[in-house]
Amino acid sequence: MFVLSVIDIASHVRWFIDSDYDPNVNFEADAVFMLIVTGAILTIIAFPFLNRSKIYNDFCDWIDTNLALPDGFEWRLISGLTGMMLIINTMGGDFLAPNIIIENDSMLWIALLAQTLVGILLIFHISYAISGLLVLIALIPTVIFMPIGVTIDYAAELISLSLALIFLGPSISKVDRAVFVKLNLDWRALRQYALPTMRVGVGLTLITLALHNKLLDPAPSAAFMQEHNWNFFPLIGMDFVSDLNFVLFAGITEMLIGVAICFNQILRWATLLIALLLTTTLLMLGYGELVGHLPLFGLGILFILKGGGSFEGLFPKDELIVINSGESLD
Repeated sequence: MFVLSVIDIASHVRWFIDSDYDPNVNFEADAVFMLIVTGAILTIIAFPFLNRSKIYNDFCDWIDTNLALPDGFEWRLISGLTGMMLIINTMGGDFLAPNIIIENDSMLWIALLAQTLVGILLIFHISYAISGLLVLIALIPTVIFMPIGVTIDYAAELISLSLALIFLGPSISKVDRAVFVKLNLDWRALRQYALPTMRVGVGLTLITLALHNKLLDPAPSAAFMQEHNWNFFPLIGMDFVSDLNFVLFAGITEMLIGVAICFNQILRWATLLIALLLTTTLLMLGYGELVGHLPLFGLGILFILKGGGSFEGLFPKDELIVINSGESLD
C-alpha cells in the first residue's frame, strides 16, 4: 500500500497531463503540512546515523561479498538501455522526451537523426565517450531554445550521464581509448569519477523533479491526481489528509530519496526504494513510463552493486573497473 501511495514521486508528471491545467494551486500551512515538513527534517538529520549503522553496513558488505557482475557490465547495460530509449523516442517522433517539442520540421529531423546516431553507438557499444560528447553538444541548443520549465527536469540526468560515459569510455571501449591516446589525454585519471558523477546527477534529478513538479509548483501534480488519484490515506481512515497534502508527501519523499542518493547516504537502500517505485509506476502507467525511465533501471543495478563511488583522488573501495594497460578489451 505504501508503494502505491508514493508511486507518483517516480514519474515525470508532465508527461501525463494536459498543458491547460489550473496553475493556481498552492499548499496550505495546516497541521498535516507541518507534520510532513517536520518528518522530512528529522529524516535528513537521521541520514548520517543510518549510513553508519551496523545493519546498513552489513547489508552493503553482503552485497559486496555475494553479488557481482563482470567488470563493466553495469555500464554496458546502462548504455544499451539508454540507446534503446533514444531509438524508441526517434521512432515515436520525440526528441529526448515527449514534452520537448521542436516546431521546425527541419530542426526536428536533424535532432532525430543525431539522436538515432547516438542510440546506435550506445546499443552496439561502439563508443561511450563520443556518445556522451554528442549528447552534451545536443543539449546546448536544447537548453537555449527550449523553455527552462521543460529542460530543467532532464538537464542534471543527461549532463551527468554524458560526463560519466566520457569518463568511463576508454576503460571499456577500444574506440574511446584510441581517441584518448591520440589526443594524449590521461583516461586513467578520469575513470574513477564516472560513478560519483552519475550518482550526483541522479540525485539532483530527483530533487529537481520534486521541487519543480510538486513542492514549488504543486499544480502539475494536483492535475495528475485528478486522473490518477493515489491518495490512500482516506482508505485507512485518515480523511484529513487531502490530495494536496498527498502531493506534498510525495514531493518530500522524492526529495529525500534524491538527497540520500546525491550525498551518498544509505544509497543502496534509497536505490532499492526508488527501483520499487519505478517498477510499480510502470505497472500502473504502462509503456510511456517504461521508455522514459529505461536508463534508470540500469543505474539502479549500478548503485546497488557498486555503491556511490568517491570524488577523492584515490580509487574508492567499490571502484567499477580496473583494466591494466596491457589487458585486452573484450
